[in-house]
Amino acid sequence: MPTTVNIAQDSTREIDLGNSTGMRIAAPVAQASVHVDYQHPAGSGNYSSAIKGSAGYGNPFTVLAGGTKNVLKSDLESEHVRVGARNANITVTY
Repeated sequence: MPTTVNIAQDSTREIDLGNSTGMRIAAPVAQASVHVDYQHPAGSGNYSSAIKGSAGYGNPFTVLAGGTKNVLKSDLESEHVRVGARNANITVTY
């Protein structure tokens, strides 16, 4: 069963994708700038972009008001990521 979390504007949340194939990010009310990063090296407290260059989109990326963006786990450097939102609240389902 999928998990859905809300992330408030100008906040971040740690997400463990586990057995999920990825995440669906929605901006229900307003356009949001979304970033996905991960600790590199693990446990260091230093964060780097989690989106691989081969994914074909940048980090941060924009989710239009009322729109969604699917982020595949295969597009990410790690299944343990931190997702953040700017300009609007978002929901993440994984």
